[in-house]
Amino acid sequence: MVSDPGVRELAVPGARLLIDTTLGGRAISWHAAGHELLAHHGDNPVEHGMYPMAPWVGRVRGNRVACATGDFPLEVNYPPWAIHGTALDQSMTVQSAETGSQRAELHLRMDRRAADGRWPWPMTVDVVWILEPRTLTTRITVTAEDEEFPCVVGWHPWFRRRISGASATWSIDAVGMLERDEHGLPAGWAEGRPEGSVDDAFLVPSGRATITWPSVVEVQVSADSEWFVVYDALPSALCVEPQTGPPDGLVDHPWAASHRARPGAPVTQQVTWTLRDLREDRA
Repeated sequence: MVSDPGVRELAVPGARLLIDTTLGGRAISWHAAGHELLAHHGDNPVEHGMYPMAPWVGRVRGNRVACATGDFPLEVNYPPWAIHGTALDQSMTVQSAETGSQRAELHLRMDRRAADGRWPWPMTVDVVWILEPRTLTTRITVTAEDEEFPCVVGWHPWFRRRISGASATWSIDAVGMLERDEHGLPAGWAEGRPEGSVDDAFLVPSGRATITWPSVVEVQVSADSEWFVVYDALPSALCVEPQTGPPDGLVDHPWAASHRARPGAPVTQQVTWTLRDLREDRA
């Protein structure tokens, strides 16, 4: 039983998800195939669980977005950066919840008032979690209430680096990668993948990536978008983040045009996370 009224539980045979509705509608636990998959790297909302990023992802150059009245300063939430949007630390209300024997679904919403003073345009952010025994489906929808605005959305999971003694590896169906400048922001196409750890944006037209804990469990990622950021510099956690655009994506770049949320035409993303129990392969 979950005692915290702000935490909702989704449970089906072989899988359990805990969602904190008071902190961006994020998953704080995903237990599947007998293992906890999510990590808690730190107490800052940026650093744990699996949360929606909206209406931007990653870093934004100058921590500002241009609007009709000039440059609007974005609130710094992870010094020195305004990072991963306004939704990740906001309370969300439950719009609907359904539970069946093989499927559980939760629909959450951050209404326009939650972004007052932090984003120059009225918007709503809808987050949907759908849990089934072998799959987790996540969906983000950002709706412009009055006028259009630039928008990038995505998911930021913190996966545990080690499970049952196995260290996670990752693979991605990338056709290109962006190099970073001295500020950690995209600066152009890279010539191949660098040696060592990465904190980089990859172009992935197939929307596919895989996280594997050898001989233990695997998560196959399938997104309806074509960008990922991978962060693998930590010994305790691994982040593989499907996104509708790269960091600094609120403006056009040669490598990606910015997307815009318009009234009646929201920016959306859906990702399916499919679990494979590798112990079954050894049986």
